[in-house]
Amino acid sequence: MNIVIMNYTTDTLGENIESPIPVLQGLHDLTPDELLLSQEHYESEVRSYPRRLPVAIAKASGVLVEDSRGQTYLDCLAGAGTLTLGYNHPEINQALIEQLNAGIPYQTLDITTPAKDHFIRELMAFLPQDFSENTKVQFCGPSGADAVEAAIKLAKQTTGRNTIAAFHGAYHGMTNGTMAMMGNLGTKSRRQGLMADVHFLPFPYDLRCPFGLQGEQGARQGLRYIERMLADDESGVQKPAAIIVEPVQGEGGVIPAPAFWLQELRRITEENGILLIFDEIQCGIGKTGEHFAFEESGVKPDILCLSKAVGGGLPMSLLVFDKEIDTWLPGEHTGTFRGNQLAMVSGAKAMEIIRRDNLANKAKITGDYLRRGLEKIALTTSCIAEVRGKGLMLGVEICDPEGGKNKFGEPLSAPELTIAIQRAALERGLIIEKGGREGSVLRFLPPIIITFEQIDFALKALQDAIESLVEPTQAVQPADTLQQNWRDHFIHTGKDGAESFEAAMNATTQALKKIFENTESPYSGIDPTVLASQIRHANLGETPQSLDDVIEETSELIAKNSIIVQHPHCIAHLHTPPLIPAVAAEAFITALNQSMDSWDQASAATFVEQEVTDWLCQRFGFDEKADGVFTSGGTQSNLMGLLMARDNAIEKISGTDVQKDGLPDYADKLRVISSKNSHFTMQKSASLLGLGEHAVICVDTYSDGTMDIESADATLAALKAEGLIPFAITGTAGTTDHGAIDDLDDVAMLAKKHGLWMHVDAAYGGALMLSRHHARLEGIERADSLTIDFHKMFFQPISCGAVILKDKNHFGYIRHHADYLNREEDVLPNLVDKSIATTRRFDALKLWMTLQNVGPQALGSMVDHLLNQTQLVADMVNNRSQFELLAAPCLSTVLFRYVGVNQGLDLDYLNKQIRLDALVKGRAVVGETVVDGNVALKFTLLNPCLKLSDFDSLLNELESLADDAVKQVQG
Repeated sequence: MNIVIMNYTTDTLGENIESPIPVLQGLHDLTPDELLLSQEHYESEVRSYPRRLPVAIAKASGVLVEDSRGQTYLDCLAGAGTLTLGYNHPEINQALIEQLNAGIPYQTLDITTPAKDHFIRELMAFLPQDFSENTKVQFCGPSGADAVEAAIKLAKQTTGRNTIAAFHGAYHGMTNGTMAMMGNLGTKSRRQGLMADVHFLPFPYDLRCPFGLQGEQGARQGLRYIERMLADDESGVQKPAAIIVEPVQGEGGVIPAPAFWLQELRRITEENGILLIFDEIQCGIGKTGEHFAFEESGVKPDILCLSKAVGGGLPMSLLVFDKEIDTWLPGEHTGTFRGNQLAMVSGAKAMEIIRRDNLANKAKITGDYLRRGLEKIALTTSCIAEVRGKGLMLGVEICDPEGGKNKFGEPLSAPELTIAIQRAALERGLIIEKGGREGSVLRFLPPIIITFEQIDFALKALQDAIESLVEPTQAVQPADTLQQNWRDHFIHTGKDGAESFEAAMNATTQALKKIFENTESPYSGIDPTVLASQIRHANLGETPQSLDDVIEETSELIAKNSIIVQHPHCIAHLHTPPLIPAVAAEAFITALNQSMDSWDQASAATFVEQEVTDWLCQRFGFDEKADGVFTSGGTQSNLMGLLMARDNAIEKISGTDVQKDGLPDYADKLRVISSKNSHFTMQKSASLLGLGEHAVICVDTYSDGTMDIESADATLAALKAEGLIPFAITGTAGTTDHGAIDDLDDVAMLAKKHGLWMHVDAAYGGALMLSRHHARLEGIERADSLTIDFHKMFFQPISCGAVILKDKNHFGYIRHHADYLNREEDVLPNLVDKSIATTRRFDALKLWMTLQNVGPQALGSMVDHLLNQTQLVADMVNNRSQFELLAAPCLSTVLFRYVGVNQGLDLDYLNKQIRLDALVKGRAVVGETVVDGNVALKFTLLNPCLKLSDFDSLLNELESLADDAVKQVQG
């Protein structure tokens, strides 16, 4: 049969990659040809792969193999995970050619060579640094089983104990010792005299949990079983020398061990003096989205077994183990082919390529894409019980399509159907392996260079193979079933009505807990183009996924790649770590879903918001005539303040009602006075109010960044002389960059002198009213309107702000009657009368719960601490020769820039580059602004939990980044 290879050029992960895709013209011919018949004649009955994959390979390249008939296949087996970079990678081929031409022997026992030394150094760079820095390497024979045998000998002689513990579903090789630790009973059924004293433990397996549980609960029960067994002097199991485990079981069915489970297993082994062996022979070297599968857990094994891909496609196995357990005597474990020089060359080159091209991370991305595709197929058929795995090591468990259950209530395995699907896929040009319980798991181990287009081909081939054997599930469901399914997506009242809500919240909490506990930098450092590609390939509008999967994907894709505001090096913006009571309030707010426009949509919420705004009015020195309303933040509050000022002025000037009559013909003469450091939302508000940005007149500031009152007074006089109409003056309590606080008493004096509405933007500095620095806000009580943001120095989640009016009657400027909301005869309050928004969130609850739990005194102390710490950090910056402090801090911002020690550098460019490098490399999130025409860096201190040592560390990071940037500039 003829087959066409088509070359597609596509933008994949930000790169142009040619993706050869087999294009079938019918099904492949799988009848044995001359080569297969010859193999059957000469080779032993022990051969296995040719029975299920009757292919005689003639040549291969990348992810494709061509058989002796010229038929091409997409290979998702890749030498059982050995060919991690695919077939005949050109760089590996070239390295081997150069090695052969160099005249060095093929193998040298354990005598060293330049190739061997280079391999070891590359391996050490490939390993996690905290693991490699205290390890030794031992080269074993050519197979993975040789490495495991050596590991077992090392563990036994080191501990003086003979017992070994392995896991259900384990596979470690086919030698006498390794078979003894194998889970598969069929393979061992005719073997006698295997290594003694091996005990098996439960491995976390959601679908077939030995405890009848699922998820974390089942895994934790398994851990309890292990720990209890070790502590029980009647367990019948002697303390083992070692516990050996695959972080992702391969032959056992592609079952990944959860990170927390590996962490707990490490704790148990350490507490009991047991060595922990990780067998990463199949799951290591980039397949799972990390260099090694155990890296996600953050634990270190005592012994790491490697083979398959570590040799770059050629035979080699080795151990990496803690120096403290290097108890070998010279020549105590040998092997002729432990010096395979060609494997060392190909292995070193493979690891170099994976590191250089960040292929492990790309395997995570393409693996997610493949997994989502497999999950979509699972939704269209009744024969897939589960899709699982990590990165590009994935498994699809096949079950009885009729829905049969075994005696444990689990999906009935379908080994014959699995074999049939494997063959049907092969007929359609796809090579996949099988394994797992009863051989009912289809396994995907493609090279990590596989592209999205090639994955699409694999998915299409698999789906066609399944549909050729199993009827697709019906897409249309009965109406009552559909409605029942819809119910699963909502919270319901009554008994058990909120169980799904509880499960979702618990899963979300656990996912976020894991994110926070494992965060090491304020940003993941993922390349923005790669992140955009991952999000672009998300499942939107396609076949829905389970909520657990969506939460997991959100955690991995969104949360992990978000800016982590809690990290000590996240210090760029007015962006606070939220207080826990406020985060808890968010759960109430979203689940109760109150709409703050009418009492019958927000009963208790209406009274809570009113109580909180009354407290705010009192705290800021207003009397009982004042009132307020919650807003989305400073932008909306400033807009409302100027709206009230505009309408009040027009009413006074001409008795015009702007609501009914619109703007008068003199509206283009209306002017607002602000300082040059006021927030840009003043201009934005003027534009939205129909006055134009030119209506905001920005006056000069003093050297400390506050409004120049004399300049403002002169400007007002000049405007009036021109026939213009100043109607409002805005004071700022905390400018965005400098944190400057205008003299609000002086601003109030000007407002009174010229008959102006006084608005104060205290979005940043309003929290000073709770602190011992409250006198800095003196005069704020004379304002006609006041903006305050709680998602700044009140440490509330975004978004949460308020606007306060000295005279509540001014809310009448925005009141509009609606029969369904604010009927005239209503006796219960409807807050829609006070807001330019109709539907609003119950954000007041966040501040309510915070005041109840934390209290205003503690909040004020936090603000005091931040202001004091800001002065100390400014001193730290000032005392470093490479940085220049640009202004004395007013609130909690530190403005500075890198100046270095070399002359003639473009400092604006360098400071921009330092901030950008800090962000994209995941080192720090710092601000950038302009001070006196110079590009500046900015720290905004809004985390009261930070210590001065955190800032010392941050400044060291910036100095290091600056040095790198200078080197790049100087070439």
